Amino acid sequence: MDASLATLEQPRVMPHRGGRDDASRRRLHLFVFVGVVGCVGALVLFRAVTEVRAWLPFPALVLALLTVVTSRFVIKVPGRPATVSVSEVFVFASAVLYGPGPATLTVALDGLWMSIRQQDRRLYRAIFNIAEPAISAHTAATVFVVLSHQAGSSLVLAAAGMSLTYLVLNSGLQATAIALETGASAMRIWLEQSLYLTINYYTAAALATLIVQRGSGLSFDLLGLVAPLVVLTYVAYKNAAIRIDEAQRHVQEVEHLYQATVATLATAVDAKDQVTHGHIRRVQRHTLALAGALGVTDPFELKALAAASLLHDVGKLAVPEYVLNKPGSLTASEFARMKLHAAKGAEILAAVEFPYPVVPIVRHHHEYWDGGGYPDGLSGAAIPLGARILTVVDCFDALTSDRPYRRRMTDAEAVAILHERRGSMYDPAVVDAFIAIVPALRRDDETIQQRAAAPAPAAADPARREAARCERPQVASSPQWKLAARLRDVMPAADACLFVPARDESGELVLADATARTHAAAASLRVEMGDGVVGWVAVHRHTLVNSNPDLDFGDAAIALGLRSCTATPVIAFGELVGVLAVYLPQRRGFSEADVRVVGAVAQELGWEALREMNTRSATSARAHSA
Repeated sequence: MDASLATLEQPRVMPHRGGRDDASRRRLHLFVFVGVVGCVGALVLFRAVTEVRAWLPFPALVLALLTVVTSRFVIKVPGRPATVSVSEVFVFASAVLYGPGPATLTVALDGLWMSIRQQDRRLYRAIFNIAEPAISAHTAATVFVVLSHQAGSSLVLAAAGMSLTYLVLNSGLQATAIALETGASAMRIWLEQSLYLTINYYTAAALATLIVQRGSGLSFDLLGLVAPLVVLTYVAYKNAAIRIDEAQRHVQEVEHLYQATVATLATAVDAKDQVTHGHIRRVQRHTLALAGALGVTDPFELKALAAASLLHDVGKLAVPEYVLNKPGSLTASEFARMKLHAAKGAEILAAVEFPYPVVPIVRHHHEYWDGGGYPDGLSGAAIPLGARILTVVDCFDALTSDRPYRRRMTDAEAVAILHERRGSMYDPAVVDAFIAIVPALRRDDETIQQRAAAPAPAAADPARREAARCERPQVASSPQWKLAARLRDVMPAADACLFVPARDESGELVLADATARTHAAAASLRVEMGDGVVGWVAVHRHTLVNSNPDLDFGDAAIALGLRSCTATPVIAFGELVGVLAVYLPQRRGFSEADVRVVGAVAQELGWEALREMNTRSATSARAHSA
């Protein structure tokens, strides 16, 4: 039978943001609904038993047996949460020939047998699988009896009424139960399966009336003719469904590969824009959540948003790295170059020929509600909804993320800014919906961060890791850094400083070594984690290229003639040993080759730290053994 809460495929839904309370509420509503269906079903079964006043004749038992046997022959409609079965032919035949009572008992028996066969034998599912088809079959059979006894009524009208009644009750009750269980839309579930079930039920009703010969009795001759046709039709349709399913799996595999390629491209963009590293993944999660809160359900629009939120900054591939990663404010010309990334991104993606509207979202995600944005100056509803959603999420994530020139804002501060820009830069309805879900989004972010922070396999044995932690202050004061000597041959025009975590565990970075010109100015610096260029690199462990030395040295940078800085973390055993900052007297003075040299020097410093740690560990071990 199609009436099965467990076997009907449940649709994929957007993640529900209401938390455990909403899930508990839905579960309570589901139990209440199943309880009501169970009570009504019990009354219907009692009435069916009273309607059967004598032992059922042999043909009725044959129909019941055929119903139970053929209920196992179910075909899933490819790509739809619906199944079709041939068992309804015999249910309707029983209804036409013997009335509501036997048909109701037949489907109840079938529901019981189905519940026994299923691996998931939860009581509420069994109650539903017995009561729901009993209600549907009894009501449909009653409609047939009433219509067939009307003067001048036709057999076609009676069969159509029976199949329509069974369709509405059977699929409607199923859709409601699944909606309560999953949080999906009951109407959407019903619409996705109703067309196929309408055809299936009407065909079954028509065949049933032919087999029964308008109530004159079960024709075994017709049954013998129809049964092989039903079986052959089932086999042919089953094979066709398998082929379609295989084709769909192939399409899904290709789409998965396509999405993986998109994700790889997005990761490349994220890696280039070091200042906003990790930004696009958060934006994608928050964008899809906001779309759900705004009631966006169109699969094509959701796929477009998923891709656009990953690729909205792809145009930054055409923006120079010194502009992307500049810690300070951009000049007018630099900002003009940055603004090109929206149109350039749309141009890049236009060649991909997406099957859904990704390009308009990427092109217009910097348009403003009042028309003051770029690149086309669109305003109001002329801006695609996806772009209006993305721009709010993009802004919030930027405000609440660290930058080399400022610390992240709190959520409350960022929300206040969204309020200020509501109706001028951003769609008021989108802003209101986003602010309402911010707490739920942050809970999800915390869960993801906790998973990401789960202990990974150790890269070195625990004793060495502990030594790294214990010895880090002593390593910091080691005279073996020799920055000037390391840079003299490879970058003779450069100055450099090595900052390390302070011994007092204040969370600040202090100078460990420096070249001669910068030593005096840097000796008194105490850089807080996250502040300036050095503090940002220490927190994020990513290299910043051609940054502004003023952010760390202030006016001293001007006096020393320091115009550009490349800073990179120094790592040993997975631990942050320090931050190497190298300075040049030219603006944007670091080439790609220079950056590689800085990275190599930082690696040498890391190895020096390892040697120092090993020496101290060996000395400590000898002291303990003595």
